[in-house]
Amino acid sequence: MIKKLCADHPRAWDRFIPAALFAFREIPNDSLKFSPFELLYGRQVRGPLTILHELWTNDSTDSEVKTTYQYVLDLRSRLEETARLAAEQAEISSRNYKAYYDLKAKPRKLNSGDDVLVLLPSSSNKLVMQWLGPYSVVECKGNGVDCY
Repeated sequence: MIKKLCADHPRAWDRFIPAALFAFREIPNDSLKFSPFELLYGRQVRGPLTILHELWTNDSTDSEVKTTYQYVLDLRSRLEETARLAAEQAEISSRNYKAYYDLKAKPRKLNSGDDVLVLLPSSSNKLVMQWLGPYSVVECKGNGVDCY
């Protein structure tokens, strides 16, 4: 979002950050299916378009007056339900991402004495990675992943 703001308004991009943050917090997350605002406050945000819609359609939330105690109880139940649904969606998304990631993965079995290359940061720049080796495998743990 900031990259787009910088491209569209190179001299005044910083003036648009609050609006961009509001839009980011209002939009439901792809993996959780809830907006950050809704997860935090237990309700949907009332943005300018929502308020305008209520004014045009004469929808008013003042017709339903609640006590403070009832509001807190309702808020608690909404937050618990939202957290439960978000956790379920996160689990589903996690499984989907793993399945997509594993499409091109190949199982590899290393044995003691095998020669391997290791991807490590370079000595001159920690952000630049380079393959080093070959090194000999000394020991593999029982999980088949950790080899030294």
